Amino acid sequence: MRSKIIVVNAGIVILVALLSYVLLATQIKNVVSDPAERKHEVERSLRAANAQLALDALRLERWLEKNVNSDAMHGVYGLATPEARQQAALNEANRLRDAAQGDEQFTGMPPSLVALVDDQGVVISRDGSNLMRGEKLAQAYPVLADALKSGRAGSSVWINRQRQEQLLVSYAVVHSENGAVVGAVVIGTPINDERMTRTSELTSGTLLVFARVSDAGLEAVADGGGAKDSNAAQSATSGPVAAAAKAAISSKGIANADSAINGDLFGVMPVEGYGSTDAVLVASVPASRVESTASLLWPVLAVGALGLLMVGFAGYLLGNYISQPVSELEDGLLAIINGQQDLRFQIEHDELGGLVFRINSLLNAMTGVPEDTTDDQGRPSKAPSANDFQEPAE
Repeated sequence: MRSKIIVVNAGIVILVALLSYVLLATQIKNVVSDPAERKHEVERSLRAANAQLALDALRLERWLEKNVNSDAMHGVYGLATPEARQQAALNEANRLRDAAQGDEQFTGMPPSLVALVDDQGVVISRDGSNLMRGEKLAQAYPVLADALKSGRAGSSVWINRQRQEQLLVSYAVVHSENGAVVGAVVIGTPINDERMTRTSELTSGTLLVFARVSDAGLEAVADGGGAKDSNAAQSATSGPVAAAAKAAISSKGIANADSAINGDLFGVMPVEGYGSTDAVLVASVPASRVESTASLLWPVLAVGALGLLMVGFAGYLLGNYISQPVSELEDGLLAIINGQQDLRFQIEHDELGGLVFRINSLLNAMTGVPEDTTDDQGRPSKAPSANDFQEPAE
């Protein structure tokens, strides 16, 4: 009896737990690993990061345009001798660098290059040192020559391994009193891991990689993943992502890698706001919001195991509650069969009490013993009938 109760109820608990696990796993999987939604998240991350970088460039351009119109700046280009012009340019470059570092809108992106160039794109002086004086910067970066010709401010990506430079550069043209272009001011902020981390924190919080497309594939310039996302950062330059980067450059839009790579989804978008370049942003999100569905659903199995323990304990108690009086009845009936005719059952039981009373009544009828109608204290347990008060006939 006891084992049957436990087995039946345990089977029910196991069936309910397994069905709950399977149904919840199916529903949760659609939520935590919806490929379409995860790709949309990658696209939102790319757009937000691109917008942030473009905003950084625009702010720096507007800030430069205000500062290049100062009397001190015009004075640099008005000096007669090259030596005096270089020294004044050095002082002005240092002033602009300090002003940019102290401006709250440029927090997290301190300039690593501030240079003044003439109308031919030749460096007059840069901040902090005498290096780069006389360098033909416009020859190394033709976009600067185009800005000097057009007379308009702009921004571009400068990545030159020979010059050991990887910068996001903004520049503003300096005009003379008669409106002629006399030079330009160039400010470059480094493309490094800290810049990508800052951009990620200001936007989506996802892994961002700044990379450059080449014939050899995809070259990572900086990433904001750190140690936590090191594996994803390494996968950001894999073959499928490189193919997506070329497709993004060609379409001038967002392209996604065909499938997840090491558990991550990747998307690529050309860098906007810095002219036409081969630079791209790569964003990555986990293909699933959780490491595994089982990590979310283990409480279901734990509750099922707890249910089995409770079924075993309850089955043991319930089995004893039923089997113990039945066993007493069986032993008592066997004793009566063996000749113990005066044996009567004294079993108090909510469910079997009525059966015990009827068995005792049956035994009394079979043996001719009148039924005891008194209570525990010997008092009648039922009201006397009218016949009990009739006097005996003479």
